[in-house]
Amino acid sequence: MQTGYGRAWRRWDVVAVVGLAAWLLLDLTGRTLFGSVPWPQSAVDYRILYDASRHVVETHQYPAGYPYPPPAVAIHAVSAVLPFGASASIWLALTGLAAGACYLTLVRALGLHQRPGLLVLVPLAHAVVAYYFQWDMRSINCNLIVLATVLFGCAALARSRDRVAGFWFALAVALKVFPVLVLPYLAWTRRWKAFVSAVVFSFVLWVAVPVVAFGADGFGAVYGGWFDELTRATDPGTKDNHPILISLDKAALYAAAGDAAQAKGIALAVCVAWVLVGLAGAAGCLGKRERNAASILVHVSLLVLGPVAVNPYLEAYHLVPLAIPALVLLAVAADLRRPVQVRVVAAVGFVLGMAILKVSSPWPLRGLLVNAQALVLCGTAVWVTWALVRVATSANETPVGGKARGLAALVRRLVPGAKT
Repeated sequence: MQTGYGRAWRRWDVVAVVGLAAWLLLDLTGRTLFGSVPWPQSAVDYRILYDASRHVVETHQYPAGYPYPPPAVAIHAVSAVLPFGASASIWLALTGLAAGACYLTLVRALGLHQRPGLLVLVPLAHAVVAYYFQWDMRSINCNLIVLATVLFGCAALARSRDRVAGFWFALAVALKVFPVLVLPYLAWTRRWKAFVSAVVFSFVLWVAVPVVAFGADGFGAVYGGWFDELTRATDPGTKDNHPILISLDKAALYAAAGDAAQAKGIALAVCVAWVLVGLAGAAGCLGKRERNAASILVHVSLLVLGPVAVNPYLEAYHLVPLAIPALVLLAVAADLRRPVQVRVVAAVGFVLGMAILKVSSPWPLRGLLVNAQALVLCGTAVWVTWALVRVATSANETPVGGKARGLAALVRRLVPGAKT
């Protein structure tokens, strides 16, 4: 039975959930349905997905500025058989559902719903990534849908449903290539069932589905067009002419006042920082098939965000996975059962990550700021989860997101021969 104190905090949980839902709904519909551009013409990015997928299916040729992989084209084309207004409405609803599913999955994986008052952390974490979510929801792109599939895979891993996790990770990579490093992560951590499942489903999505969508004759032409488009997307002239790109290279060149050599050094330094954080994460999970949700979430988000942050075609909505380390840090900082020093580091990392986004800067410099924010959040989250694993190992219990074994150890000490 809950105490009056617990019931009061539960009321705050309700306020937090309702507030976050209203926030997401406003960002989803404010510009698309009630903005200056009438619906469905306001669905700018989905207009591209809709037209381009139909074009590729019909002609087997990639239009310029369309780097989505062939399996994603085939999936987009399924809804493109409907009139544009109907199809855009479906994707608008899917985008909103995906945003909600992302937070619901994170809340359940981290166990925030089990302790009264901790759901207030969710809208606080969203404040860090609301800018990125807004870009995706207002243009109706598919980054939140990709994030949802990644989180479903992480949750499945934490619940020992490895084959299901393999499917979700394979689908995420098929929709956008950014999460591709998650597949070798499964092998690195010896999750062989999940790895084999991901490979099998990847074969289905990357071979069988395109053959059905484009035919055996169009298969090679479509993949050839995709490779050409990827090459074109990384061309320096393309990047310079794209107004909304916030790439690291573009920001480094701006910070160096046009000095190409200095800009290259700045970009290289940031890449080295990502490599170091990645190596720390790799060392922390080598060969460990742990089912701790927080560790899985942090390591997977690092593998997604690293390639995204240094990608020459970086746009704001690609950074929606930053919601993962942001909420993990808040969950640790608010957990009174954790060591004080770990909680302080988690809180400081979160505050710094939020403060970086608030720094006023010219648009061309944004690529450096978002890289700094992502490095701070991911780097701190990697250290925090590593520290908690060490503490849990010494105390014979599993950290945030797992099942405690400390009570069982205590019983064995107090009652020799007791079975737990």
